[in-house]
Amino acid sequence: MTDVLNDIQRRAQVTPRLTAVRFGDDVVTYGALDESISSYESVMDRHGLSRDAAFHAGLLHCMPSLTRIDGTTERNRVVGEVVAWLGRDIEGGADNGLRAVG
Repeated sequence: MTDVLNDIQRRAQVTPRLTAVRFGDDVVTYGALDESISSYESVMDRHGLSRDAAFHAGLLHCMPSLTRIDGTTERNRVVGEVVAWLGRDIEGGADNGLRAVG
């Protein structure tokens, strides 16, 4: 997860308006996702939660349609696909080429 978070931050600095991921009608750029994650990191730090928790909170903040997925198992599956998509260009990330999520 650290690699994905670092990649989001790097891409946000270089291409903040580039679409990071889309799901349903929600589209989030690297800049907006990085900003959201960063804003949640301070909250998570105060409560002893991890940077991973800030990622999930930031993602759900930017993509509210993820919260409307019925069932925890299905929601976790989709969020896992989003993480795989975001990590697709990282060494050891998803290696099946480009694909849509959702």
